[in-house]
Amino acid sequence: MQKLFTAFIFSFLFSSSFAQDGLGYYYDYNNHFYVFDKGNNIQLESNHVDSIRAGIDYLAYIDYRGYLRVYYKGETQTIEEDLPSVMIATPYALVYKMAQRLMVFEHGEKKQLARAVYQFDAQENLVTWVDLSSIYIYAYENGQINIIEKSVSANVIKSGLTGINIYAYSDVSNNFKIYYAGQVYETGSTNITDYQCGKNIVAYIDGFNNTFNVFYNNKSRVISDHIPKSYSVAANMVSYVDYDDNFMLYYNGTILPLESWVPAVQNARNNIIEYYNNTDLKIIYGGKNYTVDRFIPDQRILLGPNSALYLDNNHRPKYFYKGKIAIDFLTEQVNDMYLIWDLPVFRYGTNTIGFYYNGKIYDYETNKY
Repeated sequence: MQKLFTAFIFSFLFSSSFAQDGLGYYYDYNNHFYVFDKGNNIQLESNHVDSIRAGIDYLAYIDYRGYLRVYYKGETQTIEEDLPSVMIATPYALVYKMAQRLMVFEHGEKKQLARAVYQFDAQENLVTWVDLSSIYIYAYENGQINIIEKSVSANVIKSGLTGINIYAYSDVSNNFKIYYAGQVYETGSTNITDYQCGKNIVAYIDGFNNTFNVFYNNKSRVISDHIPKSYSVAANMVSYVDYDDNFMLYYNGTILPLESWVPAVQNARNNIIEYYNNTDLKIIYGGKNYTVDRFIPDQRILLGPNSALYLDNNHRPKYFYKGKIAIDFLTEQVNDMYLIWDLPVFRYGTNTIGFYYNGKIYDYETNKY
């Protein structure tokens, strides 16, 4: 087993340059609706809007007429004149359902994925659905539609879960399979009910063999001969507490020890795993383990795809982004804060909203959240 001293670096990196992904939005005092796009505020509507969905390069919403409109690269267009029944925002695509039709808006254009779907899911790079007529399971990625599983009865699968770019499921015979990069892989395991998907990776518990397994690099392998006490899955990595209460990491095909104790909390999103005990907040990002701060256990850590946002012991916001930490960028007392993808948004004062972008706070007076 490799040692962590060659795989991880514990460090603080301070920088004034944070050009994050994500579009913000707000209303001004006249109830005009604005988008915040990379340091620019642009008015989109003069009336209240509903059902706002924000991506990295687009902003979708329902206007006062009930039309579905999308802002993309400085332009706003109406893409539907009726209300969608479901909308899911991924970073670069809005996936939505119009009656039974499954639609996608990406790269400034909309197209139909299927004429009639029973149910669907959408993650960062993958859309999956059950076709209503054939009961086949389909996937859409990189502009292509592929069949994942053909139906042999009314129930094509027993269960399924969509990850960022990967799909795990049990077929009607309880065989556990993985769809990845246009292909279906047999894992050799059956009756799997406890599993999680990340990016390029699936972790699952094989209760029959009493093992903890991962699917990575197009193959399955056992990473523990005992069932873990807990685990989390992110991009190319899995953190878990093993049988002996050691906190472990599977990263890029290698098993690495993290701690000799059980973290109070471990959470994962996209490229981030955060965990802490009673004293330290730690973040795993890009193959490095960062000891970020002294930590108050009852605080809430907000995670973006590449970021973490939290309040320190002095109730000041701190922001971790791609291995760097921003501090002292906001002096006002924060009433609320959240992330839109990796873009930090703050509420402070009486009616002020602030967006932290590229090392600077852009704030505007607003009449509502």
